[in-house]
Parts: sequence; C-alpha cells; structure tokens
Amino acid sequence: MPRDLVVQFISHACLKITGEFGTLVCDPWMLNQPVFNMSTWKFPAAVVPPEEVVRDVDYLFITHTHEDHFHIPSLDHFPRDVTILLPSYANMARLRAHSSERALREMGFYNIRRLDPWQTFLLGGNTPLVYVPSADTRWHDWENAGFVIEHHDCILLNMNDNLTDLPMCRQIAARWPKVDIAFIQSLGVTMFPGCFRMSEAEMRAAAAERQVGMADQRRMLDWIKPKRIVPFAGDFCWLDEAHFHKNWANRATPKLFEDLLAREYAGRAPELIAMLPSDTWSPRSGHDRRHPPIDWDNYLDEIRRVGRVMAPRVDAIRSFIEAAPRHDIEARTRALTERVERYIVRDAIDFSGRFRISVEGASPFAFCLVADPESGFRIVWGDDGPVDQILHVSEAVWAAILDGRIRWSLLQWVAEAEQPVPYRPEMGRFFFWLEYHVEDLNPPAPQVHLGGKMHPDRRVGVDPKKGVFEIDNEWDLAWLKGN
Repeated sequence: MPRDLVVQFISHACLKITGEFGTLVCDPWMLNQPVFNMSTWKFPAAVVPPEEVVRDVDYLFITHTHEDHFHIPSLDHFPRDVTILLPSYANMARLRAHSSERALREMGFYNIRRLDPWQTFLLGGNTPLVYVPSADTRWHDWENAGFVIEHHDCILLNMNDNLTDLPMCRQIAARWPKVDIAFIQSLGVTMFPGCFRMSEAEMRAAAAERQVGMADQRRMLDWIKPKRIVPFAGDFCWLDEAHFHKNWANRATPKLFEDLLAREYAGRAPELIAMLPSDTWSPRSGHDRRHPPIDWDNYLDEIRRVGRVMAPRVDAIRSFIEAAPRHDIEARTRALTERVERYIVRDAIDFSGRFRISVEGASPFAFCLVADPESGFRIVWGDDGPVDQILHVSEAVWAAILDGRIRWSLLQWVAEAEQPVPYRPEMGRFFFWLEYHVEDLNPPAPQVHLGGKMHPDRRVGVDPKKGVFEIDNEWDLAWLKGN
C-alpha cells in the first residue's frame, strides 16, 4: 500500500515531510536559540527535540540563507551524508548563495545538489520536487525559493518567505491547478523589527507604516487558490526586556491571517490550518493537534512564560555580547568602514537614502551610510547633514559587531531607530540591500568565517557552538503545561 504524505510542523519555517520518498526537512531553525544578532526568538517555541527532527532524514531543502532558515547550530545536528538541495538562485544570484555551500562543506556536508529555477528533482527516485524561484518583480534582492512536492496523494506548495508576482502565480496555477495544501509566511513587513527611539504611540504608528499588506498572501489566495493554507514562518518574539516592546510592534500571528480570511474572503476562503509546533497533517487524517492551544488574544502572557524558561539563555547571551573588547573602538571602526568601502559590491542600487550610525557610550562617535543610484554607496565620517534615519547603538553592541560576535548588516534589529522624516519603502529597501552586500564580504551567520574582508584577523572556518548556550532539561516540556 502506498505510503501517505505526512507533514510535521517543527517550528517557524521548519517542516518534516515524510512520504513514499523517505523524509525531507526544510529550513531547519529547530533549536530555541535566537537569530538576528541574537535578539530574536521563535514563537511559539520549538518543542520537538532535535534528535527527533533529524531521525531518518534523507533530504534537506534550504530555501534561503536568512538565519531563521539557514541556522548553523541547528544544521550541526544533521548527519553529514544527508542530501542537501540548494537553489542556485540563477535568476538573481548574490555571493551569499555560494558562501552558504562553502559553509556547509566546511561543516563536513558533502552530498549537496544545486537546483536551477523550475528544475525537478526526484525524491527517492520517484517523487517530483520542483524548485519555485522568487518572482522577477520584487522590492528587494534577497535570494529565495519555494518548492512543490508532487506526491501520489497530495500536491504540496511551500512558498515560506518567497516573493511572488502575478506572472509567477499564473505560472504556478497553470502547472498545478489543484494545490492541496500551501504553506506561506503569515505576514510581511518592509523592515523589521520596529525598535524605535520614540514614544509608544509613535512606535505603533511607525511599525504600522512598515506593513506591506499581505501582498504575497493575497496573490496566493486570488490566483493559486489552494484547497488548504497554512500560515507559518512569520512570527517571532523578543525575550530580553530591552527588546520586549517589539512583541506588540511586530505581530505576524495565525490569528491575523484568520482575520484576513474572514474579512476579505468570506465564503470563498481555503481551509485554514493553524499548525503549532509538533502538530501533523496528512491528506488522510487531516490536522492532528499535538501542541496545547495558544491564546492569541493574550499572547504577551504566553511570551513571558517562554521567557521565564529561556531566562538563563537570555542572560548568557547578554553576557556574551557585553564581553566584547571595547578598546580603541572608534579607531577600529574607522578601519572597518575603510575595508567595507574598498570591497563592497556596488550593484543594484536603485534607491536613495542617508542613515547615521550613532554609537553611544564613554566615547561616542557617528558616521553616515549614503546611497543613491548616481553615486552608489559610500561611508562618510564627519557628516552632520540631515538624514532619513538615525540608528542609536550602544557601545557594547557595536563592540560585539567589531569583534565578529554579531553582524553589522543586521544592526537594525538591536539598535534604536530615530526617524526625522516620514517613512518611505526605499528606506527598508536600503537595509535589505546592505544586508546582502555587506555580508558579501563574509557569510551570513556569526558562526561562519570564510576569509572575508570584514574580519581578516579571525580564523577561517565554522564554529557551530559560537553564541550557543544550553539549558538544563530544556526538552522535558513541563513548562508547556503551565508548570
């Protein structure tokens, strides 16, 4: 008898998919270790122990190299002979696409296959997996991918963070007129995470301006029209009190997706499946709810409960960042900015913006990042002119960036933004550009160093344990029951 397809939701964008072909895991951020400069945690937290996630795995598919999808400490748990499917991003490749494979090979993975856009790979020799590229029309240039699995009992579409446009949606609908279940990011924003230096009312207004209105989600609903839809890969939480206000400024919960369906798609909406970590779904059995329900109307209480469990890890991370050396901080910064100006790739600058980095502490200093299509990108010291945004960053955080403990390109996750002019989308576009082009000088995770120009004094290699702190009995899960 043919084997049924079964999908287990691990957490965030990580799925474990089992079928005739064996087992595939995608986007394994499966540990409760924070990402994006160690500030940002998944919500809900992972509850499936890592040894269960990696058991019997045959394939890994990594859609893109953001840390919440390409998580080095999580990847370290997988057997090195697993077959890894990496998109080529041939329609819009950046250097990071190549550095991700280099990082995996440094870790000892060797069975790596590159797929071209729309290429079919036969899982287990008989089940087609098709790589769906990002749309040609998009408002940023990050590399991304989705995939379709054509199983005997189910057509599964996973678009996660992948951007769509109308031609792409029409192409998907023409090729797969019946999609049984579709996974898509639960909400989109132009610039996370909403960490502002302003009043609460101003923060709420500023965060609202960054919403992109679920454009990809609406295109999927209007044109692909899946039978079932699963919102995932969008919600985070912030456990350190210094960042806790982001928990109300940036919500991307299944409840918001449910509200969208009720408000705009009444009578024609697909079946909404709100999966929680450890839940499963199959065409035969439907949604098996294994995780206790979450009260989304009182999610801050839920987040604080997670925070109490993770408190030892939060404290250890804060100490790790604050331990970075702070000697000669301005001189070291000038040397770093000189290297960046010399080596950064100045392509795809179709926006304008001026941003000041203001480092606060015993010896404060500032410099400006300036970009426009005519002049490209430059770093300017001693520029007191008007700017679109000021990023206030503590001396401790900036010292950690200089030391390679966290990443400059994700500064906006741990700085406080002061915005003297009205927000416009190209301001968010700048930070996505900076992320990819500064990180071209070194790969996209703090655990990885492949000889890039950002930190030439660091040892080349991958250290999956860097910035990772264990908690005793983390997976006993008593806390899920309120204990």
